[in-house]
Amino acid sequence: MDSTPATVPYLRIRNLSKKFGAFTALDAVDLDVMPGEFVSFLGPSGCGKTTLLRAISGLDVQTTGSIHQGGLDISTLPVAKRDFGIVFQSYALFPNLTIKDNVAYGLVSAGTPRIAIDKRVKELLELVGLPEQAGKYPAQLSGGQQQRVALARALALSPGLLLLDEPLSALDARVRARLRGEIRDLQQRLKLTTIMVTHDQEEALTMSDRIVVMSHGRIEQVGTPDEIYGRPATAFVADFVGKMNFLEGRLVTSKRADVSGAVLDFGEEVPLAEGAAVTVCLRPEDVVVRDIGEHADNRLSVQVGVMEFIGNHFATTLHASGTNLNFSADFSINAVRDLGISSGATIEVALPPQRLRVFAQPRSAPA
Repeated sequence: MDSTPATVPYLRIRNLSKKFGAFTALDAVDLDVMPGEFVSFLGPSGCGKTTLLRAISGLDVQTTGSIHQGGLDISTLPVAKRDFGIVFQSYALFPNLTIKDNVAYGLVSAGTPRIAIDKRVKELLELVGLPEQAGKYPAQLSGGQQQRVALARALALSPGLLLLDEPLSALDARVRARLRGEIRDLQQRLKLTTIMVTHDQEEALTMSDRIVVMSHGRIEQVGTPDEIYGRPATAFVADFVGKMNFLEGRLVTSKRADVSGAVLDFGEEVPLAEGAAVTVCLRPEDVVVRDIGEHADNRLSVQVGVMEFIGNHFATTLHASGTNLNFSADFSINAVRDLGISSGATIEVALPPQRLRVFAQPRSAPA
């Protein structure tokens, strides 16, 4: 009977750094990935996410720090000795081999008997929904089908860890949306520990158990999609993930700030001195326009500015009466219709305190 606690990480990364000359690509990264978890590394180009994935795989060995996988120290193991399968953005299929032979490539290299190879390849092609394509060549398949083949090949040797390096970015939007659901479903059925590198926040939010947001070689925040989106830990995360209003103001008390003449209450205390410069963050969809009580917190009378029809909602600009406060709000089509909201109208809105995130403004660099 396996007595290993469920809280023991499958992948344990400690104090990982990577330097390319004077440039620090990874800076003292610590991270735990649990068994069967789907974790996405999310961030802009140059943030270190791909370097971290390559360090885990051994394709780019770290300068300092350690990596443990399944309790084994793999920090200095060569690529061939590490237990992972990898899928690249470019598919990386052999154009002169059939789909069947592409999937079988790792099994052949491992000396697996032909009967076992044929059985495994058949299982994998059925798993990724391509049982009829075994005899074709990569050029005869669509981009989405080629990526499924690459996924089947990565799974051929039953790896303990699956690494996905921007696997969907070369596909068009519709195929990308369909394939991300298929990959997530497959990962959950196999209970396979998976790490994906992506710059696409929608991919990360829809596919991941947890997201690792990175910037300048450091981890800014690790959390569930709901935590990352709803409770960003830093201004960078707030800015990078989703749309956000950034409203500059100064603290009146530890739970209240004057923002361009409007005094806003927060859901929790901010550990800064009175008068400190702060940035108040508010997502456009969190602006409440229905059922606002007379004594609702952060109730404002606003003038509606430009209204843009996005398809499933209207993106609007609002100006708070008697102040210099302007901000964006997203209103549903139903709300706009039911309440008769139109450009130039004056309406009442509320900004729920628990939806506001407050960060200290960075100090200006000395002149």
